[in-house]
Amino acid sequence: MPIHVRENLYRGVNAHLQSEFQTPESDWVGFHDAFVVDMTRAITEKLPYGYYALNEKSLQLLQVESGAKTRTVADIAIIGTSPHGSIVGTAVVDAPAQTVPLLEKLTDENYLQAVVIYQDKGGDILVPVTRIELLSSANKPPGSHHDAYIAKRDETLRGQVNLIEIDFLHEQPSHARDLPSYPERERDASPYIILVNRPFPNYDQGKTDLYPFFVDERIPTIRVPLLGQDFVDVAFGAIYNQTYSANPYYGMLLVDYEKEPVRMETYSPDDQERIRARMAAAANL
Repeated sequence: MPIHVRENLYRGVNAHLQSEFQTPESDWVGFHDAFVVDMTRAITEKLPYGYYALNEKSLQLLQVESGAKTRTVADIAIIGTSPHGSIVGTAVVDAPAQTVPLLEKLTDENYLQAVVIYQDKGGDILVPVTRIELLSSANKPPGSHHDAYIAKRDETLRGQVNLIEIDFLHEQPSHARDLPSYPERERDASPYIILVNRPFPNYDQGKTDLYPFFVDERIPTIRVPLLGQDFVDVAFGAIYNQTYSANPYYGMLLVDYEKEPVRMETYSPDDQERIRARMAAAANL
């Protein structure tokens, strides 16, 4: 008998749902865009004075003409004026598992929105500070827009805009070439990861904070950098659950805890055990 629950029963990413989203006929675009909108709302509520979060077209897609120049636009934009030393914190944020030199050549899809955070410089001047991208399969090897995304990503970081990249798609290797491959079962690889790229004090000396996590592990709460010492704490797990439960199509139709996710073999043995434990718990509700 099917087991459907509107709320997400996993502690983090729903392995059943994300497996469905990696099939050719999936509605990943709908989930992606809803997640980006929910991120924009959640971040807007917490931003310091002088910053604005905008839902824009993704790095993964297009450029827009601004006067004589072409500028890239993203999933979420955060804008602001100048550093205030503002602190917008939560009680608990997660520490990165590792901080490494700024990761180069991440790897895309042609629709997608992003969140971009701008700072208000006054006089109708808005400066991009941080952008947040939810990666899709075309962003990752062997994605169809791989090269274009790399170029736009490089442009963003060289322009000293922070870039947060969220990867919930376990069936393809990471878009970051130096990270271990989960599909190839390389050591220390994780199915999911969030990268916080900070190109400061400059591109060559920038750092990337790594937040890897596994099936049925909580999605990290991350301190998202703004300008200077400013930051905003973002609970990405709460946003994911909001997007999931807001549309009953996911929990009441797509996800059936009585059945294993499609292509169960694409998960590591440890993650398969976690999935089966979650299914057993759902059966006992």
